[in-house]
Amino acid sequence: MEFQQPSPLKPGDKVAIVSPSSGMPFLFPWVYEQGLNRVREIFKLQIVEFPTAKQSPEYLSKHPKARADDINAAFADPSIKGIIATVGGNDQIRILPYLDRDVISANPKVFMGYSDNTNLHLFLWNLRIISYYGGAIMTQFAMGGGMQEYTVDSIRKAIFNPPIGQITAASEYSDADLDWADRENLDRKRPMYPSQGWHWHNKQDNLIEGRLWGGCLEVLDLHLSTKRYLPAPEQLDGTILFIETSEEMPSEGFVYRFITALAEIGLLKRFKAILMGYPKAQFCDKQPPEGREAYISNQQNAIKNALKDYESNVPVIFNMNFGHTDPQIIIPCGGNVSINYKNETIKFC
Repeated sequence: MEFQQPSPLKPGDKVAIVSPSSGMPFLFPWVYEQGLNRVREIFKLQIVEFPTAKQSPEYLSKHPKARADDINAAFADPSIKGIIATVGGNDQIRILPYLDRDVISANPKVFMGYSDNTNLHLFLWNLRIISYYGGAIMTQFAMGGGMQEYTVDSIRKAIFNPPIGQITAASEYSDADLDWADRENLDRKRPMYPSQGWHWHNKQDNLIEGRLWGGCLEVLDLHLSTKRYLPAPEQLDGTILFIETSEEMPSEGFVYRFITALAEIGLLKRFKAILMGYPKAQFCDKQPPEGREAYISNQQNAIKNALKDYESNVPVIFNMNFGHTDPQIIIPCGGNVSINYKNETIKFC
């Protein structure tokens, strides 16, 4: 099953800025503009704002086709070399029926975003186009106090010089938020926590290689219910699942049931391994009832218990730096990964 690798970007290229999910740029334009400035200044890319990029949340909610039209137009425009989502949301699945499969298939190009953008990543995966999970304008690019070097390095390798190659765990990470309504937070750095390093579960002394498929667990759970945009089960044979959870902070029971669903419909046995991002365990000063540390431990135990209950020995690497925590490694969705359990190394190749 061959996948198309989009042409790498180079300084001076034009990139489309789109809002395929929510309208946060409309509500917090100062955060949005800081993100755009970083795209220009750090990565030397030219910004092309598409019509829905700064539309209100109400407009975007009422016009899913308009959001899809921007995606179609960005892929169709030969002057546009890449596409970056402004932020996530919760209803991007509504734009998928309006996407032009023929246009997008004929014009593969870099797409970057995460969270609700899992919907677009799944759509592109089904078209056999590699995309890049991570790096949204209003979060990673607009990071208060400056972009994090770990993230900058990963973005550069992903979109300018793929493949990313060997990755390492960040020495510290954060799941804290700084209020976008307070403009002074544009220059503030968020609190960081020591990283525990990767945790290898069901460790095996062998080399595992496969193609990456996945995204935000809550969005994937929705697709397990709708079954409209999942690949055929056999197409996931030998793949590597990557998953992470959002600011919704799903309960351990929710996470357990997600793994249960994968097992019950026969998908769990098709994955060679699972990569699991650090869970976001606080949002706007709200924490889970059990507290941050217990929440993180409970989520990992929910996955371990579900695997045990279904007698699955699939290897899992926990505490990875992707998804709703920062800094971020960019995941090449549809790209290949090599996992060396003996040496405890991971390489995107």
